[in-house]
Amino acid sequence: MIKDKYDELIFRHGFIYEPVSNTVDLLKEINLLKKPKNAVILGHYYITDELQDISDFLGDSLALAQQAQKTDADIILFVGVHFMGETAKILNPAKKVIIPDLNAGCSLAESAPTDRFEAFKNRYPDHKLFHTLIVR
Repeated sequence: MIKDKYDELIFRHGFIYEPVSNTVDLLKEINLLKKPKNAVILGHYYITDELQDISDFLGDSLALAQQAQKTDADIILFVGVHFMGETAKILNPAKKVIIPDLNAGCSLAESAPTDRFEAFKNRYPDHKLFHTLIVR
C-alpha cells in the first residue's frame, strides 16, 4: 500500500532521489547515525569512491555475505546489487537489511531469465547445477 510520496517514489523507481544541500556533510551525518543505530555498511568493490568511503567493509559478493554473517550490527546497509542484500537477510533473518537502490541489478543474473534456465535444465537433466536463489 502506497502511503505517501516517498512510498510512491520507492515503488516506481526503487529509490528516492532528493537533492541534498551542498552545505550538508553527508559523510559526517552518515557516520553520526551508524553508531546509535548499531548499523554497518557493506559495499561491493565496484561501487563509487564516495560510497567506498562510507563503507565499513568492502569486498566481493562472497566476502560481504561472510561479513554480514559475522557482524553484531542490528542494521546492515548493503551497497551492492539487490541479491547481495537478499543473501544477507537470509543469513541474518533477525536483522534489518537495507538495500539503498532496489533496482541495483546484476547483468549476469539478468542474462539468465527463468524460462531459459528452465529450458536448460530440461535439456540437460543429468547435469548438476549450482545457482543463486533470489527471494522476492
